[in-house]
Amino acid sequence: MTQWKQRSSVQIKRFLREGMTAYARTFVLSEPIWQPRFYGFNLDSEGKFEEKLTYLHQNPVRAGLVAHPCDWPWSSARYDEQGRSVGVPVGWLD
Repeated sequence: MTQWKQRSSVQIKRFLREGMTAYARTFVLSEPIWQPRFYGFNLDSEGKFEEKLTYLHQNPVRAGLVAHPCDWPWSSARYDEQGRSVGVPVGWLD
C-alpha cells in the first residue's frame, strides 16, 4: 500500500470514529439507506466508467453553479482534463 493510501485510510478511519459517531445516532434504523428512485450500478467497463465520470463532472454545470466542470472547486475534472491538483491524490484507479 502506498504511503498516501495509508495516510488517507487513517484519516478516513479517524473521521468515521470521531466525526460520524454523533451523526450516526440520528439514523432511524427502519429507514432505507438509498432513496427510492436510486439504485446501485456496477461499472463493468472503461466506457461505462467514463460515461458516469462525465455525468458526475457535469452535475455542477447542469445545476448552474459553474460554467465548466473544472471551475467546480471539488471536481476531479481539473485533474482529468488539465492534470492540475484537486487537493487530494488522484490515482486510486491505477
